[in-house]
Amino acid sequence: MKKLGLIMCSLAMVGMMFTACKKSSGNGGGGSVDLPDGMYIFGAAVGVDGQSAANVEDALMGVGYNEADNQTLREGMYEKYVVIEAGKDFYFANLDGVEFTYWNGDLVENDSLPTDAGSFQGYQAFISEGAAPKAMQVTKTGLYHVILDMDLDGQLSAVGGAQIVIVPVIWGVSGAMNSWGWTEGEATTIAAGTKTISWTWKDQEMPAGGEFKYKNNGNWKINLDIAEQVKANANLGKGMKQGGDNIAVEKAGLYDITLTWTLTGGEVADSYNDNIVCTQEFDLPTTMYMIGSDFGNWDWAADGVVDLVPVHSHAGMFWCIRYFNAANGFKFCAKKAWSGDFTGQGNDSGYTVADGNCFVPADGLYTVVVDLKGKAVTIYPAEVYGMGDCFGGWDEGQHPFAVDNGGTLMGARTVAAGNLRMYAKINGNDGNWWQSEFNIYNGVIVYRADGNDQEAVAVGAETLVTLDFNAGTGSLQN
Repeated sequence: MKKLGLIMCSLAMVGMMFTACKKSSGNGGGGSVDLPDGMYIFGAAVGVDGQSAANVEDALMGVGYNEADNQTLREGMYEKYVVIEAGKDFYFANLDGVEFTYWNGDLVENDSLPTDAGSFQGYQAFISEGAAPKAMQVTKTGLYHVILDMDLDGQLSAVGGAQIVIVPVIWGVSGAMNSWGWTEGEATTIAAGTKTISWTWKDQEMPAGGEFKYKNNGNWKINLDIAEQVKANANLGKGMKQGGDNIAVEKAGLYDITLTWTLTGGEVADSYNDNIVCTQEFDLPTTMYMIGSDFGNWDWAADGVVDLVPVHSHAGMFWCIRYFNAANGFKFCAKKAWSGDFTGQGNDSGYTVADGNCFVPADGLYTVVVDLKGKAVTIYPAEVYGMGDCFGGWDEGQHPFAVDNGGTLMGARTVAAGNLRMYAKINGNDGNWWQSEFNIYNGVIVYRADGNDQEAVAVGAETLVTLDFNAGTGSLQN
């Protein structure tokens, strides 16, 4: 990297002095530093007064990842999280080789910046390159996510080309602790000149292997163009990377989570770190079995013993659907052994207990839910629903399967082509249908359990879907 003497030139503009310079810049101590090429955000509003500021390297923006292109680096796209003070000026300067050039536009408030969850309220400017900087301002002091895209490939031409998008930052967590909803963190004070901010979440309940991410204001991404070919991430994942993999915990329990931002130049990940501490470990089994006259004939080594399925995001909760004969008893255990077996947890319903065994009130197809944390075993007539375009929509509880063949099978027909998705209703868990989801692969019912989205299964319209939970099989017939 070449050393160059500091060259200063004064530019009087909107009541503010800007400093343009060559690649080597003053460091406030009489020396000089070599600056890496890239996009910078300067100005009193962001705490880096110009290219000669002592902390000039804090102004460097990070590379942007295009969420719409498999999270690949997008040339000419830059991102930064920075506190911007209201009523003070900032501007953008790009260092390419030796000289700074400036990316200018009229920054205006935009209340409908498109996101996956609706819209952001923020700022937007359509920009072009210039020889002198032009000042921009925001109306409220706060931490902002700043995105600049030079539109080097022309993908943004339909919406006006190169642009700057600036949105306020309110971090929350989304994942196993809230069924992938959004829980806002408690933030430290944000004021002019703030260089460190922390957000905390106390007593977040997580299952073993539970996953989550940090999301800004409940959004996953921000669309920069109509065709949705360019999207900036509004989330942080593993390694604090924009759009990174989910963050996972090892043990089931309660967690205290802290996310910290520090003003730092360069990649977004360099300005964030987090601390995840398990404050109370749950000593809950990760397996649950059902045995009985109809389920293994009371032999733990038999194939008929039922392996209950974990309910996603609920430590110690398990479910299954089976056909029961009312005259035949059954019971439960967290391991395949006559040690620790039980008939209930205390808050039980839908069945009776006699002579140390459980009995349903009538022959039929039932859903069984064992909730160790809630100390309940619940049994009720099975309800299975389709979900998605192939069943006519994404509303929960609207596309039921019918019980057939003497009560042992369930079936439904699709109404349109699409990806097959199905789930069992878990009482009290409305709104979280995917937590008890399953699908059919090569004629076998495969449960999602506590895993990620299952591989898509494409079906056509008028496909008959048949499920045999006792046999663990399913069929798709056109």
